[in-house]
Parts: sequence; structure tokens; C-alpha cells
Amino acid sequence: MSLAELAQVVSELRHRAETRPLEYWDPTPPQLAFLSDPSPCVLLRGANQIGKTACQMAEIIYRCTGRHPHKIVPRPPTECWIVVHSWEQSLSIQQKFWELAPKDLLDPSVEYMHGKGFRGKTPVVLWKNGSLLRFKTTNQGSLGLASSTISYVGLDEPPSARIWGELNARVLRQGQGGAIGLTLTPVGAPLGWLRQLVKDGVVSDHQAALTVENTTPIGGRPLVTQEQIDRIAKAYLPIDRAQRLKGAWEGLTTGRVFEAFNPETMVSDAPLPSLPRDGKPYSIAIGIDHGADAGSQVAILCAVDKSGEHPRIFVLDEYTAGAATADAHARAMLAMLHRNGMTHAHVDKWVGDRAYGGKRSGGRMSNLTLMKGLEASLGLLPGRLPFRIRTAWKPRFSVYHGAQVIHETMERDNFIVHPRCEQLIKSLNHWAFRDDENKHSIDALRYAAVTLIDDRIRMPVRIKMY
Repeated sequence: MSLAELAQVVSELRHRAETRPLEYWDPTPPQLAFLSDPSPCVLLRGANQIGKTACQMAEIIYRCTGRHPHKIVPRPPTECWIVVHSWEQSLSIQQKFWELAPKDLLDPSVEYMHGKGFRGKTPVVLWKNGSLLRFKTTNQGSLGLASSTISYVGLDEPPSARIWGELNARVLRQGQGGAIGLTLTPVGAPLGWLRQLVKDGVVSDHQAALTVENTTPIGGRPLVTQEQIDRIAKAYLPIDRAQRLKGAWEGLTTGRVFEAFNPETMVSDAPLPSLPRDGKPYSIAIGIDHGADAGSQVAILCAVDKSGEHPRIFVLDEYTAGAATADAHARAMLAMLHRNGMTHAHVDKWVGDRAYGGKRSGGRMSNLTLMKGLEASLGLLPGRLPFRIRTAWKPRFSVYHGAQVIHETMERDNFIVHPRCEQLIKSLNHWAFRDDENKHSIDALRYAAVTLIDDRIRMPVRIKMY
């Protein structure tokens, strides 16, 4: 074979791999178990790193094309759905599908834009053989099931029992080979109903722990090492490590969340270290939680250094108080800044809890009320406050995400708290993911530190004061 002929063969192989990438994809043992199971309801539960989403996309592609290498599926045209929690998650799923999809089998009208997904409010992928794939989110209410005949639904991450009931009624009872596939890590939602379905034999269950064997494609090389798995395990919160690493139904630890917090090394009154770089050395934030009792308040002042490979958190001070007026809380927060050599001008972000009236009647505290109190304390006219207290954004899993960000800084020894933060230190030592007296200081810390660290956390638009 001449060099020109060899180059032509290589070019054709490259083109085929780009056009039909799934033909060059080898599943891992857990993925193969899921793909080979002919049961009408199949569950793959395990760690995120075992490739659950890729497995789900492969199943859908096989069903839409009618060419399944591991089991008999209905002949096309067929309609499949992939159902997720949010639009952000849907965009990620759409990208994964596009990476594996056979481009030459899709209808020419299909348009995909990186970062924006497929065209349409409810994205639809049309195949040349007439099959349809729809991307749906559970926040679309009833999911439009009333007039749909669906052959297969892929659920990526835990659904609610209500969503399952709707899909079960529409997909499995049509008697046309309908099927449901679930790929998830069992955290973030109550799944007792699903566990019971597995126990009753309604759902065929495949559990996959995060191991080198389970992440090695059949006939291929390992995708992760044991060292990488150990690092991943260390970063997870102990309270649900068994679920995130092994796909366990329940966490095996019921103790405190921040096991990495060591008061002997992480509680210090040493001044902030100087940073050898230009510009402002630290970002400063105040996180505010409106406590359990009407009018009570918790505020955390912290500094974050993002100059290195990983961020460092320095908790400088706290303010805790029972029921009081907004003016009193405002004066105390300004005094907290003053004893740390700061004014309100040094604070980059003020982030507060949602308005809360407390468990007892007789009072209500909100960010708007506090801003009015700060205006009065600073001697400003109404509407002249030079900053805003933004309302904390609380999407699904935000508490867990914030706790994990803080936990990782502790694991890297990048977390310091001043000894005068007595309530926060107590909370770090005892909080066990419960809505108790320890949660308020943790929430205030999350609002302050995580907002500075994670730029992906969006804040609501500005609110008008009056």
C-alpha cells in the first residue's frame, strides 16, 4: 500500500469515527450490564465517574436507530425521551448525546450549537428513519405526557415518585415494548419508593461502585487509577460517601459533615498572610442568615484568597444575636467590620438569606429591611446605600454543593477561622446536615465564602429598595 493510499484509509477512518463515534465506543462492565438487560425497567446506580450518562445516550441511540447490539428493541420509527431536572443539566446531556450521535443518520434539519444545545424550547432530534428524541425537564410540570406515545424514557439522576408514576402509566402500559432506563447516584432526593420497586422486582437493579475495574472499558485500558479514585473519595463529604462512591441507597455515616475540620490547626488569630501580587489581595464577603427566631441574625465575615492553585478561606469574625431590630443588627455588622480594620467599602459582596419570619410570630427579617437599617446607621438618605445585599441563590443541592466546597478547602489545609467565631466553630464541630441550631452559622458561611469561590453560582438581579 502506497503512502497516498494509507493516508486515504486513515482519512476515511477518521471521518467514520467522527461521524459514527458510538461504533468506536467500548462499554465498561456496569455499562454493558445495563445495555444488555432486556427488562422493561432497568436501573444503573453508582458514582458519577462510571459513565452513567454515556451509557444512557448509547441506549437511546441504539433504540432510535433500531440497531441494538445487545437486545431486541422495537423497529423504528420510535419516540424516545431523556428527562432531567433542569435546563442546565439538559444542556450537558445534549452535548454528551451529540458527541456520540451518528451524524449521518440524523435528519439534515437537526441543528446543534455548542453551549446552547439543539434548536427549540423543547429540543427535538429528528432521525432520517422517522424516529424522534425529545429532551425534557421535570420542571415542565406534567411533561406533556397526555398526548404522547413513547417507546423509551431515559431518566438521568433521581426522579420524584410523581414523575415516575406519570412515565410508568404512559410508557410501560402501552404494551408496545416500552421501557424506562434510570441512571443515577442515589443522593439529593427521597428514593424509598424506588428501593421498594427494586425489592418487589419491578425494577432491575445494577449497582456499580467506583473501582478501577468498573471504569475500564472491556478489552481496553483503565480510565482512572486507584490514586485518582482515592482523591475523589477524599473530596466527598463523609455523610454520603457510600452513596457517591458505591451507589449505596443510604449514607453509612451519621456524624458531623466537616470531619476534616481540625480546631487545633484551623483555629488561629494570626493576621492574614500578605500576598506577593499586585492589586487587592483578598476578596471580602459578609454572609447573613436570618435565624430560626423572628428578628434573630447570624453574620459571617470572611476573606478568600484565589491567587494560588486552590482557594483559601479565612473566617475573620461573626455576629450572632437573638431577636432585635434591623437598625441594631446593622450597627453590629458595621462594628464587626470596624474591629477588623474595615468599612463597608472593603466588602466585595453582601449575600443574605431569603426573607424569613422565624418559627415564632412577631417579627420578620429580610435583606431589604437590613439595607434600610444600614442606611440609617450610616446616616444616608433612603435609597442611597452604595451596595446591595443580594439574596442567596438556592438551587437544587446548593447546601450540599456549598458544604463540599468548604470541605475541600479543609482537606487541602486551606481553611482558617478566628477563635472569636465561637458559634461557627461549634457548628463546624457538630453540624450533621440537620436543620438545627448549628445550620445557621454554616449557611452564613456558605453565602459568603462559596459566593466568592465559585463563579458559577448566579446571584439574582438587583432589587429596588423602595
